[in-house]
Order: sequence, then C-alpha cells, then structure tokens
Amino acid sequence: MELNEAQAYVQASLHNLFEAFQRVPGSAVLIRYIQSSYQNDPIRSAIELVLVIFFLREDEIDELVKDWEPEPLVADQTSFEENEAEKIPVVVGPTGPKVRLGNGRTVTNLASYNFYNFNASESIKEKAIQTLRTYGVGPCGPPQFYGTQDVHMQTEADIASFLGTQSAIVYAHAFSTITSVIPCFCKRGDVIVADKMVNYSIRKGLEASRSSIRWYNHNDMADLERIMKKVAEEQAKKKILTRRFVVTEGLFEMLGDCSDLPKLVSSLFPPVPA
Repeated sequence: MELNEAQAYVQASLHNLFEAFQRVPGSAVLIRYIQSSYQNDPIRSAIELVLVIFFLREDEIDELVKDWEPEPLVADQTSFEENEAEKIPVVVGPTGPKVRLGNGRTVTNLASYNFYNFNASESIKEKAIQTLRTYGVGPCGPPQFYGTQDVHMQTEADIASFLGTQSAIVYAHAFSTITSVIPCFCKRGDVIVADKMVNYSIRKGLEASRSSIRWYNHNDMADLERIMKKVAEEQAKKKILTRRFVVTEGLFEMLGDCSDLPKLVSSLFPPVPA
C-alpha cells in the first residue's frame, strides 16, 4: 500500500469512527465541551486526558500493588555482622565526660556536648523540673515565632547586664545563631576573609550572606594580613570601596584550639606611631 493510499485509509477510518461516535446519545455535548476546553485551555485538556487514561488503568495498578512484595529496608545480618555488632560499645545511663558501657567499664566520652557534666548537677535538675512545671515543654524556637515569655526577656536582660551591652538576643540554638547573624551584617558585594577551619554553621552563614569569600590559613596572622592587603589592592585598582569582614572562631569546634584574638586585632589595626 502506497503512502497516499494509507493516509486516505486512515482519514476514512477516523471519519467513520467520528460519525459512529456522533450517533451515541450525549456525544454532541461532550464534543462541544472538548472543543471549548481545547480552545480556551489546551493544557487542561491534555491533563484531563492523562487523568482519564490513569483512571482506566487504576484497576491494573491495584492489581500490581497487590502482587508487589517490597524488599526489607535492611537485609538480615550475616553471622560476621552479628559478631561485629556485639563488639560495639553501648553507653548505659546518662552521657557526660565519663560514661559507663554495657560491659561495666567506665571510659572517657569524647563525643558528648555535655563536657561540663551539667546533666549530673542536682541543682540544675531541680531547676529544670520547676521550669517544666511552670512553663511546660518549650517549642525549641525563637520567641518571636512562638510567643515571647518573661523568661526570654529576663535572660536577655541578664546577658546584656553581664556583657555590659544595651541589649542581647537569645537564639534557640548555636547553629541558627551564627547562620542568621552573618547574613544580617554581610551582604552581596562585601568581602569576608575567613579562617579555613571555621565550622559548618559558620560556612552556611557565609554562603547565605552571598558575599565574596576569601580564606586564610588557620590561625596564620601573616597569611591573614597578606589576604587583606591583596583585597585592598584589588579594590584600589577597580576604584571600588566595599565593606570587609574577618570571620574566625574563639574556640575552634573541629580542632579544639583557640584563635589569638589580641594578635588578630593588632594585625588588622596596627598601633599608630606617636
């Protein structure tokens, strides 16, 4: 069969099919609806067609769901894995600088934030119980989101008094603090010179600031000074003036060492000769 003959045959078949459909009661209403829908919103018609096809296949899908047997999320342990699991130390009781394991040994815990062992303080436990009885379980979020309470305001006032500042802001978590504060001060176009070993939360704050980030070697004041001079020279050539910030940590989370703040300040602001 030639191409022209095939096209003619298809057109004739479609014409016969359309005429047969028109003889079905209610077909005229359906045809008008499809025509008006296509003219006004062809995408809607396509979506409705897909839904109709999906509805016709719903029974088939139900059958497939009944026949489907999901595999276990975790495979059964081998004998070797079971023996290895028995060797994993399990902490029994509260965590702190010293913890007791399931085998009865007491060891030093280097993976706990409770390094001051405040959890074992009876006075703190009693205060926590009184607070729960008075205020209930907190939502663990900023007071502006969940309602400011008197304890929030009193804590901020106590911190401001201790630090000698006009006011203070309390955050629910250290991670949210630094990731919020950095973007508040640093904006697009600013230059931030940061220590290469700052923690993850600081890095996310730097990313959120959309500032230009330069890195200096960890606790290397000479390298910091070199980077700052290079930034100043680049800005002088381009005849632009942007704000510059230095970001570091007081006590580095990933290494445990401290930044030399006096040396850092003196390298950035050398004393003016008399």
